[in-house]
Amino acid sequence: MTNLNSHLATIIRSCPADKTFWIAYSGGMDSHVLLHAMTQLRESIKFKLHAIHINHNLNSQANDWAKHCQNICAKLSVTCEIIQVKVQPKSRESLEACARKVRYEAIAKLLLKDDIVLVAQHADDQTETVLLQLLRGSGVAGLAAMPEKSRLGAGWLVRPLLNYSRSQLFEYAQHLQWVEDDSNSDTRFDRNFLRHEIIPLLTQRWPNINKTLGRVASHSAEANELIQLLAEQDLQTCVGQHSEQLFLPTVNKLAPIRQRNLLRFWLKQLNLPMPSAAHLQHILSDVLMAKSDKQPLVSWKGGEVRRYKQHLFAMQNLPPLPTHDITWSFPNPIDLPLGKMTVTRVQNGGLHLPINTQLQICFRKGGEVFQWHKHKRSVKKLLQDAQIPPWQRPFIPLIYLDNTLITIPNIGVADKCKSQENGWQINYGV
Repeated sequence: MTNLNSHLATIIRSCPADKTFWIAYSGGMDSHVLLHAMTQLRESIKFKLHAIHINHNLNSQANDWAKHCQNICAKLSVTCEIIQVKVQPKSRESLEACARKVRYEAIAKLLLKDDIVLVAQHADDQTETVLLQLLRGSGVAGLAAMPEKSRLGAGWLVRPLLNYSRSQLFEYAQHLQWVEDDSNSDTRFDRNFLRHEIIPLLTQRWPNINKTLGRVASHSAEANELIQLLAEQDLQTCVGQHSEQLFLPTVNKLAPIRQRNLLRFWLKQLNLPMPSAAHLQHILSDVLMAKSDKQPLVSWKGGEVRRYKQHLFAMQNLPPLPTHDITWSFPNPIDLPLGKMTVTRVQNGGLHLPINTQLQICFRKGGEVFQWHKHKRSVKKLLQDAQIPPWQRPFIPLIYLDNTLITIPNIGVADKCKSQENGWQINYGV
């Protein structure tokens, strides 16, 4: 596999000389081949090389594998970082997916700007990923499978072995020592079932399946890039005053297929979990098409979409409504159920109040009034006039001193508490 050395050398030379290369080293055959090949290049190219081993503590042999990795790296004169992680899958999250997530999170923390992490996923892994995504009903983003290069934290994640098969790596590895994870043979896991039961049968009929499904991934990646470009253009046209808002009159001018594409892209940009196809359809039919005086909601685990007047809003699921008042030692910052309250000094106005005053933070119960601009104002009407979305109004903090409402953050200060000189401004952000 002399072309592997040439391929790796090209990657190294394309990066600044001061950048560090990290090998994601499990101790298995694939990552050992990658580690060994990279060490051979140090004789002809100067670059910084380290290895990182993530101990998931999921196997009784996990600590032995970590020691093996340290010993191999010591023989190759490569610094090896051993990172211990805890894998605790959430409800309906697979163990494999959770382990992958915490693994990449741990690696990302080590990276300086534009450092490069090399992982040893190869053509057979890509074939398995495409088939898994296909069986899950994924679109082109899923079928694009694993990109050769992507961002990871401050650095980059690079997969230099995607054009090499497992059998090619095995041929290279004949003189190497690696560990075997016995869980890789457990066909209860979907990937292992495909690897040991299904793909061998497919390969008998279609010997070039790796190349064929590799092309599927490549074509899907190109199609997905075009889809993302279109969604980005539509988002620029449809976004409201804030990133979590879409302006409905513009959205409604798009064809339904572009609306779905826009919604997926928008929610992804907001780092919200992707809704199911059914939830997405409810957003299109129940929220976009609702009358402007309605306040429809589509909610799923981790996210929700609401409508208020001419805008669509996306957010995390709202917390429970406040059920009790909160004592506040003014002017310390304080976290509230739906936001944070801070205090700043202002000139010619603001709240006149001594430091360390004990205040009460209350939430709407109905019927509150506010003495403001020489009139008694309904708090309900003030929040409506301020164009605060209805679902946020129950969370707006009302600040009391001795049972008197003295200020509503971002709205105003009661007449008798307003400073004639320098005062305090209370800010509340959702």
